[in-house]
Amino acid sequence: MKFNKFYGIDGAKRATGLVIIIDIFRAATVAAFILDKEARYIIPVSTKEEALILRKQYKNYILVGEENGYKIPGFDFGNSPSELKQANLKNRIIVHRSSFGTQGIVSAQKANRIIFGSFPVLTAIVNYVKNNNIKQLSLVAMDGKGSEDEMFADFVIAKLDGRIININLIKKKLIKHKGVERFLDPKQLEFPREDLDLCLSLDLFNFVPLVLEEQGRKIIKAQKTTSGVV
Repeated sequence: MKFNKFYGIDGAKRATGLVIIIDIFRAATVAAFILDKEARYIIPVSTKEEALILRKQYKNYILVGEENGYKIPGFDFGNSPSELKQANLKNRIIVHRSSFGTQGIVSAQKANRIIFGSFPVLTAIVNYVKNNNIKQLSLVAMDGKGSEDEMFADFVIAKLDGRIININLIKKKLIKHKGVERFLDPKQLEFPREDLDLCLSLDLFNFVPLVLEEQGRKIIKAQKTTSGVV
């Protein structure tokens, strides 16, 4: 298997093969929590305006997302896994907008398939890649080179190579990373410490957030890894 790493929106545009869009703080983690709540599917969008237009057309859609990390006015939920933990999303359609993660999904036009990558579904992702005889894997760290997202990408590659890496060491490095500062500041109410803990929780769910095409639009659904080739 050939591995390639890319960075940010430009990297997402260049990525080919099976593409893992990585945004662990917090969009990809949020998507995993939404799908665990048995939402029908997620529609990833680039702009808040697109999300609000969809809400006007379909009153029962639920809007989730952020701009510069903060909940968007008129949205039902922010980009927060802890906020979504108790939400009733069963059979609902979710529209998700984030500053990095959903941008990567929308931009990855050269991908054969796309997965939204985060720690709560890490082993499911690794198993999916192994079970589907993937020849080319592109990992896109949406927060850039040297970011927490690249650390996740390196962890996925290590797991696929059969190397043993202590997840606790990874977590210790991540806790000290610049990307987590807001979650450690109690004054930053939009960035609760619980979100950080949930984003770093390994293997909470046994499914892959897989991007599919439906009626010309990208959607994200939960794909069980035991179902074989898609």
